[in-house]
Amino acid sequence: MKKILCIGSVTVDIIVKPASTVPAPGTLRAVESVSTLVGGCATNCANDLAKLGVPVSISCLVGNDMMGDFVKKEMTACGVDTKGIVQRDDVQTTVSVVCIYESGERSFLYNPASSAAFTLEDISDEVLADCDIVFVGGAMLLTSFDGEPTRKLMKRAREMGKITVLDTAWDFDDVWLPKIEACLPELDYFIPSIEEAAKITGEEDPYKIAEKLHTMGPTNIVVKVGKDGALVSPHGEEPTLVPAFLVEHPVDTTGAGDSFCSGFLTGLANDWDMVKAAQFGNGVGAHCVQALGASTGIPSMQTVLDFIAEKTK
Repeated sequence: MKKILCIGSVTVDIIVKPASTVPAPGTLRAVESVSTLVGGCATNCANDLAKLGVPVSISCLVGNDMMGDFVKKEMTACGVDTKGIVQRDDVQTTVSVVCIYESGERSFLYNPASSAAFTLEDISDEVLADCDIVFVGGAMLLTSFDGEPTRKLMKRAREMGKITVLDTAWDFDDVWLPKIEACLPELDYFIPSIEEAAKITGEEDPYKIAEKLHTMGPTNIVVKVGKDGALVSPHGEEPTLVPAFLVEHPVDTTGAGDSFCSGFLTGLANDWDMVKAAQFGNGVGAHCVQALGASTGIPSMQTVLDFIAEKTK
């Protein structure tokens, strides 16, 4: 099985439930629960992959603080190779306050901190050499790494024979395409959500989104379309909509997109075709939303395979 290197955004998620409204100034309202978990696109995917049994390492930047120590401890315990985590005194670890609505949807209060400070120089030659697939998670949030630095990394990775994959996050600066345009031609797989892809392309329909993204350079496109599943668009082939698996009462959708990415990456690590990889990603996503937190509900690879077999027979 191929080894995956996850690069990019890391957060400590402070999850508050329920938090559909904010109390008026000077008042107090009790909530059901507050949890502290490792989050962030790259770290979520790495933790998910480790739980699925895929060999995985992480490259990210955290502060030399309590939150940074927490990230390293939790990820090591999860089974992720953490030698690529860099700790520095001059940054704080990125933190998100995740507000969970009664519906299971969520909103974020986000301090960019270490994820915004992460640079190309924070990626060691050792961790890059020791992988087969290079995945950048959280593009748009990586202020010092987005754009030309990402292009340089992906170009170098391809020259080394690696498979290159990138996923985006919501751009709170509302810049979008200029942040990632330079690196798109260096991608073997681009897997944004439909909301983010619509902002990047100016299109709303997932088929038109995929068509336009192909003109920007990525070899293969996967558009995550939420409850409808994922649109798979391989190079030179007709796109295919791979339907999601229904979850009637989702507990928490935090990390659902990242869990799909981890499932899709699992497929790439096992040399599956894109449709099978996307179906597995949908299966991982269905498990993710049934537990509080980005990675809490992720089971073993065999459990997901059994789940898919049962749902598709």
